[in-house]
This record gives sequence, C-alpha cells and structure tokens, in this order.
Amino acid sequence: MNHIEKETIIDVHRLAFGPEEGPEVAQLAESLLGRPDTISISVSRDGKIAGNVLFTPFVFLDHPDAKCCLLAPCGVLPGHQGHGVGKELMETSIEHLTSIGMDAVFVLGVPAFYPRYGFVPTGKQTPYPDLLTVPEAWMALELTAGTAGKLSGRTKAVPQFMQPAMWDTSAHG
Repeated sequence: MNHIEKETIIDVHRLAFGPEEGPEVAQLAESLLGRPDTISISVSRDGKIAGNVLFTPFVFLDHPDAKCCLLAPCGVLPGHQGHGVGKELMETSIEHLTSIGMDAVFVLGVPAFYPRYGFVPTGKQTPYPDLLTVPEAWMALELTAGTAGKLSGRTKAVPQFMQPAMWDTSAHG
C-alpha cells in the first residue's frame, strides 16, 4: 500500500465517523495500517476509495490455532453511504477472509447492520467482558464450520484494542 492510498483510507474513516468520532477513528486506522498483520479491504467508486474496512488478529488464549480476526473500523464516505458500498465491503471481505483460511470474524458493532451478512450475537468473551452492556453488539461470523462452538475463554486483540474504553458499550444504547 502506498502513502497516498494509506492517507486516503485514513481520510475515509475520519469523514465516515464525523467530527466527534472521526479524528479518533482515523488515528486508530492509521495505527492499524502500520501493522503488518492488518488486512485492509477497500471499495472504490469512480476510481476513488469510497469505503474501507480493517481486520486484525483476535486470539482465544486457550485456542491459539484458531484463525480469528476483529473487524474494526469499517467506514464509508458520507456521500456513498446508503449506495451499496458497505454491502460490497462486507461481501468482498468475507470472500477474501474465507479464501485465506480465516475461521471466524468478530465485531463490536451496529446490531442492525452486521447481521445482514451472517453475523450473529455471540457469548464469546471480549477482552473486557464486564464492559459489554449491549451484548447484541458483540457478534461473530463463522467462516469455518464448527469453529465458533469450540472457542472459549479469555481473548486478546492487538494492542490498539486492548484498552478498556474500546470495549465499553455503556455510552451507546
């Protein structure tokens, strides 16, 4: 990924999340894009990136061989929201993650969006389970049949997501 593409992706997240959350999400995206284990999927319209989603490793400490990832952030430029970019991002991502042998994807996200693509609420632990006050927002998508049922115990995300504030859903009804 070249510098211009990276800056464009950061801007997508900044604009997608608006003036209040955008700067923080853009900083997170920039940090994640600096990691060699981050998977970045973008969708373009008219030759320009219109949406982007990032995936990072998500580990079940008792099941280190399971290939799981965490989906975050996922952003679509405001002018392209509601025009199929998010759908294309999800479909392209699921196809790619399946093709590389990923077993499951987890997301702490909008309960009205992700179930459209097969995500279902999960009782699997977040790194800070006591902070999950909106349990329906914690979802999983099983890509390898039978994986989710085997997973249990404590979890660990990349350092950027190992801060309690990242898992506190109490401010979001």
